[in-house]
Amino acid sequence: MKTMEEFSNSLEREDMLAIKKFFHKLKRNWYWFMIVGVIGGGCGYLLTKITPPTYQVNSLFLIKQKDNAQVQLDLPFSGAMGGNINLLNHIGILTSHSINQQVLENLDWSTSWYEKLLLRDDEMYGNEPFEILYDREAMNLEGIPIHVQMLDSSTFQVQVKGTKMIYGKEVEIEFDQKGKFGELFANDYFNFTLYPKSARRGNQYFFTFNNFDRQVRNYMNKLVIEEPEDKADLIYLSLIDNVPQKGADYLNELSRVYLAYELREKNHTSATTIDFIDSQLKDVIDTLQVAGNKFTSFRSQNQIVDIGQEGGIIVQRLVDLDKERSMAQSHLDYYRNLQKYLADTEKMQEVVAPSVVGIVDESLNNLVTQLSDLYRQREVFSYTVQEKNPKLILVNNQIEMVKRNLQENLKNLINNAIVQIQGLDRRVESVNRQLSAHPKTEQQMMNMQRMYDLNNELYTFLLKKRAEAAITHASNVSDTEVLDEARPQLAELMGPYLTINVAGGVLAGLFIPFMVIMLATYFYDRIKSAEDIEEYTDIPVIGNIVNSGIGSEYLAAIDNPRSAIAESFRELRTNLQFILPQAKNKTLIIGINSVIPGEGKSFTSANLASMIALNNKRVLLVDCDLRKPSLHNRLKYKNKEGLSTYLTDFSSFEDIFRQTRVENLQFVSAGPIPPNPSELLENGKFEELIERCRELFDYIIFDNPPLSLVSDGIIIGQKVDINLFVTRQDYSKKNEVRFIDHVNKKKAMKNAGIILNDIHLSKHAHVGAYGADYSHRKNSSYYYFDSSPSYTG
Repeated sequence: MKTMEEFSNSLEREDMLAIKKFFHKLKRNWYWFMIVGVIGGGCGYLLTKITPPTYQVNSLFLIKQKDNAQVQLDLPFSGAMGGNINLLNHIGILTSHSINQQVLENLDWSTSWYEKLLLRDDEMYGNEPFEILYDREAMNLEGIPIHVQMLDSSTFQVQVKGTKMIYGKEVEIEFDQKGKFGELFANDYFNFTLYPKSARRGNQYFFTFNNFDRQVRNYMNKLVIEEPEDKADLIYLSLIDNVPQKGADYLNELSRVYLAYELREKNHTSATTIDFIDSQLKDVIDTLQVAGNKFTSFRSQNQIVDIGQEGGIIVQRLVDLDKERSMAQSHLDYYRNLQKYLADTEKMQEVVAPSVVGIVDESLNNLVTQLSDLYRQREVFSYTVQEKNPKLILVNNQIEMVKRNLQENLKNLINNAIVQIQGLDRRVESVNRQLSAHPKTEQQMMNMQRMYDLNNELYTFLLKKRAEAAITHASNVSDTEVLDEARPQLAELMGPYLTINVAGGVLAGLFIPFMVIMLATYFYDRIKSAEDIEEYTDIPVIGNIVNSGIGSEYLAAIDNPRSAIAESFRELRTNLQFILPQAKNKTLIIGINSVIPGEGKSFTSANLASMIALNNKRVLLVDCDLRKPSLHNRLKYKNKEGLSTYLTDFSSFEDIFRQTRVENLQFVSAGPIPPNPSELLENGKFEELIERCRELFDYIIFDNPPLSLVSDGIIIGQKVDINLFVTRQDYSKKNEVRFIDHVNKKKAMKNAGIILNDIHLSKHAHVGAYGADYSHRKNSSYYYFDSSPSYTG
């Protein structure tokens, strides 16, 4: 019994043997690796030449921190934004469709020109061969290549061939037409005018009208924006394009459009404030003019120059109270409007800051600013993320929390403002009672002066606020600074790389045959060597018969005794003793079997029998295939009498024997095909034949029918001393070896051995019986083929 160490060593040896076999197969197919590798390298070179180069241009933004204070909120999703929210806002805006659409509108890349080269088409950005003018309202199909060739200084040739979907129907467009420079070129599909610039006669150019929406999507997909890992307030922009200048122009225009957008958004608050104050000033100015005119007219009509000292004090007190009440009422109106606008996003973005109306409550100012910023953040995220995105959900949660805080704050402020106004009303009523003690004319003048002074102070207050808002608007600068503009001279080549493509092609070329060989080895279910047999059965492989390359009548022992195939049968003859050493003076009966037809059973039987006969042994060869006999044709005998006629008593024992051209070798053919071969083999006459032949021969060899087709081979195999199973390289399947092993384990046929036939030494290295290596014979000069029969006995 094997120890674990021996078992492990055995597995190791088997693995090493399998690896050696696989590498031998790779070595044997070296030319495929060379051929496909060269083809792969050539494909890599060709790919480099036909692929337009691509370049990466870069730009760098610095994002400055905002100075305005913000309300700090204790939210349950802290850190859910995954980074600096300020930077994420900027990235979202830069990648938005509206910004990129504005960039392309500014650049106006409505057409693209290309030069047609031998292997590829190169875009001629900035070096267009022709200047093109066209009416944007006129018909010009997009995406169709329009080939233009300059004929002379005044004319050009236009060729178009392509298909286009027009009103849901695919239309084939093909025409060849001449045109004149400076004159309108028009047909059913295109309307444009060309002017020569840098075009050269003989060169082939073409251009296309670009689809604007597709262009926007294309550049949005090309644009890459990265946030630095160290959380610095920087944004890296990069874009890959076939033309470095074009990519740089896009990034730089994106920078300009974004800075303008950001400044416009930053000025939104001050612009809204100025508009609000201007609308208020308009009403105040009208009221002030009316009050001033009434006051002046009243003094002229009543010839009153001034109010007395006591009256002046009363008027001043009323003006102060009215001013205070007007401010309190203004605050109350603001609170109520703000409370009403909380549910309307658009109106909330238009609400002016509380400080504009004189509200100095810091908490309210911060909450309104925070809510306005959050609404803008949500608008930015809506450009790039889905509704269920965690970032958008978090912003919505923040908005709801700020709105709740605002609601609570506004309730308290509204209540306080109402109480304040009620107190002011009582004080005004008290002062008015003091005013009633004065003469009626003086009272009227006091009221007019009071209205005038109130509106005058309100007008002064609004002018001051407007000046402050105008100064803020004028001093606003963008929070973003472009540190590095995109420069085409600094563009980095992104491919194609000749070395990488050629090396990749070579590796791919080497990998393809490697994979083919590996898959073929894995899925190939036919026997290639003795090792394949030994994987599925413990039955020994006692012979390896090399390919003869000669016809079916060939007998190696006679026709070419010094050939490699003759040596194969000599080795097989010698190895028979390892299965069942022959007892002295005892006839050895051998059954030659196969699982399926075509494996070389009859060829092996005839050659083995002739080789044993040459060893001064008396040998009888019997064709036991009573269903489809063929051995008589190989030995060139008629099949009128034989085994079947003997078993049916139509022939005597002496009449069935034929002497072959090999001395000591006699032959019994199968005879005419009987209707019941199995029954004949079991009627007792076959055993009688064996017993009588034992007295006359040293060896009896039966050529049996295939086992998988009929049961005759099993019947005969039970009556012999040794059962040899013939398999054929690259013909017999591994399942047949399993079948042989199954038959052997059932003890249906005793003393089994396997022969591997038709071995092509140039195809597969193999290990012969008991370790003999046949692979060296391919180049050996010891064995050779001699066409003339030279054996003499």
